[in-house]
Amino acid sequence: MLADNMRILVLIWAILLTLLALQPSLPVLGAEPTDVMFSVEVDLGEDVGQSFGSLFEVRDSRGRVVAGAGFQDVYNTRFRTDRHTLQFFVRPETGDDEFTLERLPHPDLDCGIYLFDLDGQAYAWTSVGGNSVRRWDAESGAWVAELPPGVTNLRSGDGVMRVGQGLLAFSDDSATYDGRVILSPSQEGEYHDFYYAQGHLCFYHRKSEDEGFTKLYACPWKPSDPEPIEVSRAVVFDTPFDKEVPFAWGQWADQVLTVSNMGGIYVFEEGRWRMILAPDDKTSYQVYSMLHWHDRLLLAQYPTGNVFEYQGQEAKRLEGWPPVMPGVTSSARECQTLSIYRGDLLAGVWPWAELWRRDRDAGKWQFLDRMFTHPEITKEFQHPYESEANQLNLVTNHWGQRITGMIPHGDSLLLSTSSKGTVEWKDEYGFLSDEQRREYGAVLRLRMPGNLAAQIEWQDRPIKLDLTMRGDELVIQQDEAELASVKLPDGFDADFTDATVKWGSGVFGPLRGTLTSQVFQCPE
Repeated sequence: MLADNMRILVLIWAILLTLLALQPSLPVLGAEPTDVMFSVEVDLGEDVGQSFGSLFEVRDSRGRVVAGAGFQDVYNTRFRTDRHTLQFFVRPETGDDEFTLERLPHPDLDCGIYLFDLDGQAYAWTSVGGNSVRRWDAESGAWVAELPPGVTNLRSGDGVMRVGQGLLAFSDDSATYDGRVILSPSQEGEYHDFYYAQGHLCFYHRKSEDEGFTKLYACPWKPSDPEPIEVSRAVVFDTPFDKEVPFAWGQWADQVLTVSNMGGIYVFEEGRWRMILAPDDKTSYQVYSMLHWHDRLLLAQYPTGNVFEYQGQEAKRLEGWPPVMPGVTSSARECQTLSIYRGDLLAGVWPWAELWRRDRDAGKWQFLDRMFTHPEITKEFQHPYESEANQLNLVTNHWGQRITGMIPHGDSLLLSTSSKGTVEWKDEYGFLSDEQRREYGAVLRLRMPGNLAAQIEWQDRPIKLDLTMRGDELVIQQDEAELASVKLPDGFDADFTDATVKWGSGVFGPLRGTLTSQVFQCPE
């Protein structure tokens, strides 16, 4: 009798184990039954500067995107955002076009700044004062004069980024990794405007004196390399003009792209450079931002003010992306900044600092706001304060208004502003009140409920990420440790009824890595 009972118990236990194995969506330990949770184990491989892309995207029964997660990769004019920042978003069923804007304390870096981020910290940069940098201290609510680790000076075109567990820094004509010199200064001219991607450190090499030149370099290098870069192994391309400089870099699939200030589009792929659009020193064609978005690379262009798309062959204009704000001229416009926030594409446009949002499912653009309250918009002039600029013997578009940076930060998107240049404020500019002039070189915080950004801790192995909508908050966990959380507003009404998950794809582009496990848990 006892033996029979034991056999029955063993049989029941075996059946339970079988049922568990067949239920990949059973609750994860620590999750409440009412939680919406996405749990993945992902192997991002060796970090060689790639765009990591999307972990997943969720659509409801109508096909509308309701949630997603991934790693943004965008280069906005002077700086590349931190590729190790993970965004997790949930879109509400109603009111998904609602937002708030607030001005943070002024960084006091004169008339223009650009933003960049590292390890979850946001920084403001200006050329004024010998290239000044300040870090946003969220706890004290103040800007602190502090350079990011790894650099002693930061000029336009310099930078510092997390690659694997180390810091890759480019500054003063050279590059270091975790303090170790991997690229020494050039013996003639200068190395500048660096970009690390696809296992190659790419940069421009320019000599401006007699017999000047501009060359593009792609130097093979990985963090695991014990020796410095051998410049003799670099793949080098001579640009047609000797004064070409870039404003942005990007990558699509295995290609690395750069666009010069003369409109030359150059691609590095399979060990060689090729030119897909010849530069022209008589015609304006500049690209100020590149963003990996879904299955394409977006290029923000001047003078159309539109976004161009690239999918491996040529850059094609998307007319009306974004539209023109009513009441201003449609000429000499510059789409300068791009970002992904709460699953939508955002774009900043000069010269009236317009902020636009594209709802991909609705197939339309929404004008959010201007980042300046002055002057009144007009079609009489192309740029703000043209008459005042001419009276002060400045270039006519000196007081044009730029959105120069967009940094996902916690639950927010930080935006920075600038005049045409990051110039010093002078008392002779008295036509602006103190309040008005401090809208130049300012930082604003945009909030649309349902977005959370956090820095992952890089591991040279697969990592487990749990992304949860837990009651009235969003939570990001890595290997069971909480990275970040944010409260959702009352009445936040995301609907996951009959939702389907597409793993490894979404708004941040295809995943460059491997999902070794994935679980979607949703209450019925």
